[in-house]
Amino acid sequence: MFYLIISIGILFGNSRFFLEKQDSHFNSFYPILNEYVRDFPKEFRKIPEDRRYRLNEIVYFLEEQEKDNSPWQLLFISTNQSSIGQMAQVWSKAAAYYFGFTKFESYSGGINPVDISVKAITTLEKAGFIIYKSDIDGIDVYRVKYSYNLEPIVAFPKKINHTRNPNQDFMAVFVEENADLNVRKINGIYHRLLLTYEDPVGYDGSGLASSMYEESCKKVAVEMFYVFAQLRKRLNNN
Repeated sequence: MFYLIISIGILFGNSRFFLEKQDSHFNSFYPILNEYVRDFPKEFRKIPEDRRYRLNEIVYFLEEQEKDNSPWQLLFISTNQSSIGQMAQVWSKAAAYYFGFTKFESYSGGINPVDISVKAITTLEKAGFIIYKSDIDGIDVYRVKYSYNLEPIVAFPKKINHTRNPNQDFMAVFVEENADLNVRKINGIYHRLLLTYEDPVGYDGSGLASSMYEESCKKVAVEMFYVFAQLRKRLNNN
């Protein structure tokens, strides 16, 4: 069995790095994707304190779920589910796998879902994901792969209460304030969190579209990696 030594800079309050032995199976990202995430530990230090506080809410939730032997489930909620919610679903699942958490499941849903933004898909592809598109009953469905010999993440527009989404023991993560304001009750919710991002869809058709999608994609990616790096550290220390 081969091992990778992953050096993650952790983090705040001191500048020490911790070394983590990790089975290579859990780091078999596609090469371009592996390169994309390589320097994320440097980005962790740039996350503002108030933002880390919110991200740590996810860490603590998943840690408690592990202690209770309960499911690890996050449902990312947005208004139209065309970009940010899908990116968060994809990056959280990939980050969990990177740190060896195969029991984690991520989902997304919208209040009024529309087709997934093509720009969001091409931005994820540029980061290193391999994505296959198919048409199922007139709906564009994307199968997002991040590693060899793994089932892809299936991304398509769906409402919050879609049958593919969890109905109990999950954290609802609202990635848009509008969605948080307009969804007051979700059946089966364990905890809810407001973690807003700027939706790059607003830049569609402008000269800033590509850069804004890439900026949003990287921010989501760094923060999801931060969550699971912290979770790995806490579980290793317990």
